[in-house]
Amino acid sequence: MPSMTRRAVLGTLAGAVGSLAGCAGLRDDDSPPIERSWYVSFREPSSVAVSSGGQLLAGSHSPFRDRPIVAGLDEATGETTWSVTVPKGDKSPIGVHDDRAYAVSKAERMVAVDTAAGTAIWRRDLAPLDAADPGVVEFAPIPLGDRVVVPLSGTEDDVSDRLVGVARDDGETLFTHRVSASLSGAPGVLSDGVVVPLVDGRVVCLDRDGSVRWTQRLDAALSAVGAGDGLAYVGAATEELVALDAATGTIEWRGSLANTVFARPLVTDDRVYVGGADYSLRAFDTSGEQLWRDTLDNAVTHGPMLVGDKLVTLVGGDRRVRGHSGTIPFRPTTLYVHDRDGTRRRTVRFDDKQRFDGGGVKWAQAAGDTVYLGQSFGLTRVAPEAIADA
Repeated sequence: MPSMTRRAVLGTLAGAVGSLAGCAGLRDDDSPPIERSWYVSFREPSSVAVSSGGQLLAGSHSPFRDRPIVAGLDEATGETTWSVTVPKGDKSPIGVHDDRAYAVSKAERMVAVDTAAGTAIWRRDLAPLDAADPGVVEFAPIPLGDRVVVPLSGTEDDVSDRLVGVARDDGETLFTHRVSASLSGAPGVLSDGVVVPLVDGRVVCLDRDGSVRWTQRLDAALSAVGAGDGLAYVGAATEELVALDAATGTIEWRGSLANTVFARPLVTDDRVYVGGADYSLRAFDTSGEQLWRDTLDNAVTHGPMLVGDKLVTLVGGDRRVRGHSGTIPFRPTTLYVHDRDGTRRRTVRFDDKQRFDGGGVKWAQAAGDTVYLGQSFGLTRVAPEAIADA
């Protein structure tokens, strides 16, 4: 019998879990189903990022003051080498540009961090936030040249939803733009502005000074926005992928889906990839023609992400659904690796019965040359070869 690598064995077992009863007995429930470079204990991780200087960064959603809003990690070991904390309050994901990182706490505090030194450059209050629901700090600050745009949006009516522009150098408030509805997903970033999706079905494009460039009404709940090559892409609950001209808001084309979209479409030079609540991963060309589709285990909640020449997608896990999308069954949780032509290379099931360290997988995110998994109680760096050699 030919020998098998550990990766091949794990991939075979992970793929079989979904089709054979009792497969959990074939492997140790304490072992992770995918190869890891490292795992570290890190309570409620919010996100990861890599600075232009190569510093690996992570943040925590945890409201407690001893949990970092931004931390520097050793890429080889995952060890925390420095951390910046803020007063008690739920925390946003991290926004990064060059060697600066930005994050917001619900305790009305925004911080800018020098990622090379591991110290706070400035701290600014953004009131009122403390009485708002946790969703108000769901989205990462957006670096935009000499300023940072901060999306502050709750899922209830206990805070005035707004985007706040602050100066990169000192955090001084430059503009405040109030919106009439909660953000339905993370804004898309243009070279000179942001494209904002709202739960009332409108898409609003703001210039860098906070003025409205255009508004487009799609009359359906919307996903996070992907942007590239002069277009903005948004998944709509009208079961469409909609391409908008980033300069005018004109609808360029509509691609047919079979349900709504939760995650940000991935935009490359020649294709747009989108994962939907219809349990599908699709690729479209830039004219709106569907190139391929693969049926997955569950609704796509994170990704697809481009890692090297591979697409990485997570279904299941945790995802806050804004608007009135109903109850979504975010189980099972499965990680997929595809070639760009749609060929599926790997399927890794994170079974609910597994008890490997770190607990359940909540999210997946690409940073640098590999993929990180946010778990209930920790952070995993997936071994790069687990993706590249799939």
